[in-house]
Amino acid sequence: KKKKKKNRCEKRISKQEAITQKEFTFNERTIWSEEAKAMMKQWAQKAGISSQSVSNQLLILLEPECASMRVILEMKEKQHDVQFNTGDCYMMMDLGAGTADTVCHEIIGPFEVREMIASFGGPWGSSCIDRDVETVFRQMVGKDVMDLFQTTYPKAYLQLLDNIEHSKQRFFLNENINGNHRIEIPREFDKFMREKISDTLQELVSNFKYQGISKLMFLYLLKRHITYILIKKYNHNNNNRHLYDGADLSLSCKLWMKLFDLRIDPIIEQMDKMLKKNEKILGNRLKYICLVGGFSQSPYLQYKLKQHYESKYTFVISKDPLFSVVEGAAQLARIPSFITFRIVKYTYGTGTCWRLEKARPAVSPEHIQNHKFLRDIDNEEYVDECFRSFVKKGEKVQVGQMTERSFTKPSKDKENTYVAIYRSEEHNPSVTTKCKCLGVIEIPFPKDFDDVKDCFYVRFYFGETMIRVTVCIKGKEYIEYEKKINFDVQPLYCSLCILFLLVRFLFLQFSNVFAFIKQYSSLKLGMCLLINTLKKTFEMSMWIVITN
Repeated sequence: KKKKKKNRCEKRISKQEAITQKEFTFNERTIWSEEAKAMMKQWAQKAGISSQSVSNQLLILLEPECASMRVILEMKEKQHDVQFNTGDCYMMMDLGAGTADTVCHEIIGPFEVREMIASFGGPWGSSCIDRDVETVFRQMVGKDVMDLFQTTYPKAYLQLLDNIEHSKQRFFLNENINGNHRIEIPREFDKFMREKISDTLQELVSNFKYQGISKLMFLYLLKRHITYILIKKYNHNNNNRHLYDGADLSLSCKLWMKLFDLRIDPIIEQMDKMLKKNEKILGNRLKYICLVGGFSQSPYLQYKLKQHYESKYTFVISKDPLFSVVEGAAQLARIPSFITFRIVKYTYGTGTCWRLEKARPAVSPEHIQNHKFLRDIDNEEYVDECFRSFVKKGEKVQVGQMTERSFTKPSKDKENTYVAIYRSEEHNPSVTTKCKCLGVIEIPFPKDFDDVKDCFYVRFYFGETMIRVTVCIKGKEYIEYEKKINFDVQPLYCSLCILFLLVRFLFLQFSNVFAFIKQYSSLKLGMCLLINTLKKTFEMSMWIVITN
């Protein structure tokens, strides 16, 4: 037993040593917040992927920046007719399954670029189109029937989803805007639907009304990352009719185009907005638009983007768009100096107390009245919860750039200092009440800290994909503390939210079961749906237990 324990311990030690000798890179989207990045890093450390004792073992990289590295390498290997030169500016669009992420870079040297404008993106990935087509199926045959098919033939259902994905990738290969585009149907689907649906499937598909979505509701749902199609009648004609022959279900090309446009139009709209907003910065300098990611392979997406931008810019499409990010990440880890400058997305700073005279010009009288206090160290009046900026929105910062601000002790009785880190959408906020708090760092004062002469320093390190904050306190010796900012959400609040969702889910599911029994007068099918509902409820309950 002792030998076995010894062997197990030796294996764990050797495994841990092997991990500490390796470097890891995590690729992230541009729309991720600081909280998401920090939590990802904390979870990686808890999982044993990286160690706090090893510096720069875990790198958090932006996916479009990884793709930039890969495309430049492809040009060095002469895989493209186009070659970037020093001073050239390009827009890198990483269009994947979940999101569309974009960065704008200027070439300033061999394997050196600088960010021209702040990175941007949104939830307009190609997987939304798959879900829309799946919703079309559910509204054709009925949601409850489709759920029952999923439960009865899970493999066939997954095969159907896979066929939808392949059909989506092939759409517009022949640049056909009329007629139909087919989706291969599993045999189990045809057999099941013929047994469960009273109408013939051919008539049901042929008479299916196109279901669009209002722009207002689309924006509302998109904000919550929900995909759903609302019923909206339209004039049916031969070009819009759908076909079914038992082996294939062919949706009209007009419908396919509409589903694609729901995802592509917001990408173009945001791109136009950013180009107009940064016209003075980009001017005539932007020459190229580069496309990477799985969605960039879509012939229809390429057609739409080129139709809109090809008169102004040259398109560069990666030779291997699916793996551009992964291959670029491996190279970017070897050349950390690839990105030299970044543009700050938000205004960052800390909460502070201003003297009453200094606060009055910028801070509202109401805020002054509510947060005014007498400081017992110098018997002066101060205003609390004011904002002290370290860097402002839209500023250019060098990678690794450090900005320092000094602070004094707020009160004699304070044994600890609490540094609250904030960010704001405003360029020059005056108070913290409308800012987002990213975290709080607690630092104890040294015993010999002089309330009048000594001060502590807050340092922001900018330019990396994650913002790092340190607090330095000057006592007998210069001590620097680097504390982890806590981004954890209150577990009780999470539990209540999840419980509410579970109750709502149960109510909707049981309502669907009873409606199905009433419509089809089939108690057997209703019981099958009820069992499926209880199974889903159990899975959600287990998820709540695991989450807590």
